[in-house]
Amino acid sequence: MVNTIKSNNNQQIQQLFQQERDAELTRRKSKGQRKPKEQEFNPGDSASSQDAISRMKSEPGFGQMERSQTQDLEVTAPVPAIAARESKATESVQLLDAYWGSYGSPVSRALARSSHSVMEVVIGTDDRIQVTRTNEYPWRCICSLLITAADGTSWIGTGWLVAPRLVLTAGHCVYMHNQGGWASQIEVIPGRNGSDRPFGSCTTSNLRSVMGWINSRDRNYDYGAILLPETCRYGDQVGWFGYAVKNDDELTQIVTNLSGYPGDKPDGTQWFHSKTLKDVDPQVLTYETDTAGGQSGAPVWIRTADGNRYGVGIHTNGDLAGNSATRINQEVYNNIVNWIAEVP
Repeated sequence: MVNTIKSNNNQQIQQLFQQERDAELTRRKSKGQRKPKEQEFNPGDSASSQDAISRMKSEPGFGQMERSQTQDLEVTAPVPAIAARESKATESVQLLDAYWGSYGSPVSRALARSSHSVMEVVIGTDDRIQVTRTNEYPWRCICSLLITAADGTSWIGTGWLVAPRLVLTAGHCVYMHNQGGWASQIEVIPGRNGSDRPFGSCTTSNLRSVMGWINSRDRNYDYGAILLPETCRYGDQVGWFGYAVKNDDELTQIVTNLSGYPGDKPDGTQWFHSKTLKDVDPQVLTYETDTAGGQSGAPVWIRTADGNRYGVGIHTNGDLAGNSATRINQEVYNNIVNWIAEVP
């Protein structure tokens, strides 16, 4: 299948960015660039190695609202392979995915912003389904992000709760190389449904990522976290996703689910799609699940027969070769556990 791009301008942006990325990959190979070693990197501090953690799976939580009857959209795996603060960010369908804050040249970014492109990547027909009951589990654990970059520009993204006070997202949602580095603040809105914010929102600037992303803008390390203040223990109320390290054989035999807040749909609405994985690499998962700009940072998860949800990837970007996520491998898992320990 080929990707369907909604406008000629979006197609032009895709082609331009693909050329830029190919040129960058060629440059890196010619220099023999090595991948950076995975390390935790805290804002304002030097990078520090962390002790290895042997656990491979963290259980989900359901919060005070507990598990409830939910809008039934997910596919159960395994299956055969086939206190709110006002944010400085301005809500608008014209906001771009934070993806553009780190990727692309000044030319492609300017073109995207001038045309309000969301760089949609839909495989064939658009099969995404709107989630309307966002106050139910697990949809309420998925968060709309309104991001204010260090240079004052506004962007959008998606995150998901994995603990009472920790939201996982893409690295380019918390650290934007072309916009001054660390975001100045991010407003987190769990279970958002358009203008309805059933659980309010919370704004913070306490962010985390890893050396591979901060120092090298390496797509293989494109993940990060938002640490919520003590006054915003959202997970205690709404619950959180589990997360797990799965081997290649397991991942190739299951359908994964993905839901987030795309910029090509009405403001602040959540959209879902599921499909089998197209490719499984040590650090990246590739799939033909339909997504659009704004869903950066969304959970890629599996639902087990007992109704538990485990994130296995963090959605990062769309591409003509397939959409993709940073895979939750052992190194990513260890960092998640360490970040959670910072906000008990």
